[in-house]
Amino acid sequence: MIAIEACLPDPLAYLGCQNGPLIVVDCGLMPYQPALDLQLTLNQAVLDDAIPSVILLVEHPPVITLGIHKDHNLLLSPPELLTAQGVECVSIRRGGGSTAHNPGQLVLYPIVSLPALGFRVAPFVHYLEQVGIDVLLAAGVKAERRNRYPGLWVDGRKIASVGVQITHGVSMHGIAINLCNDLGIFDHIVPCGITGVEMTSALRERGTCAPMVQVKAVAEQSCFHHLPLPTPAAPTAATSPTSPDRHHGDTP
Repeated sequence: MIAIEACLPDPLAYLGCQNGPLIVVDCGLMPYQPALDLQLTLNQAVLDDAIPSVILLVEHPPVITLGIHKDHNLLLSPPELLTAQGVECVSIRRGGGSTAHNPGQLVLYPIVSLPALGFRVAPFVHYLEQVGIDVLLAAGVKAERRNRYPGLWVDGRKIASVGVQITHGVSMHGIAINLCNDLGIFDHIVPCGITGVEMTSALRERGTCAPMVQVKAVAEQSCFHHLPLPTPAAPTAATSPTSPDRHHGDTP
């Protein structure tokens, strides 16, 4: 795993010199807008084949993000109250509706060339969920998928949210996993636009939480372990991930 500090001041030059199909970068605690700007920069570089695929591991200060599905962007608190409480609110281009990030939640942003790594769209979302399952299992929580609802659940309570944007075969956004974050931030929204959904975290389920450095190590290992075989079949017109712009999932 590479620390973001090692990539500065020129992440593209540094990452362009790395070998292998995938690089995992630990960004630590990073405000949302700089993280989004970094995603956009890396997305174009991966699209240009200037760097390998990258997965960013990030924690954010308190922020609510709104996706492209307007009917799922349900705020329960006025913007001025959010601002007064130090919660940023940002509209972005990703699948799904409203979600929230804050310290203690691990977010994985895959800037990944799906064709280069052998992914189709649905298996790619499944891949992100599997990484989340591995991370939560390491934290002592058994999480599961649910039919019709992207993300991960524990006995009907939502513990991880997934939302991606795929443009010309390269992804952005990803999966947010609740570990030891303050769940009160979700009181300001209807998470993912699903009325009545109850959010949970590893801390709430277990009463304890593994150190973030340990969780990140598991995330990195899982990201590599679940990569497809290096010789994928050519995508068909119906399932090609190289269409101009596609959005999947319920959040990040």
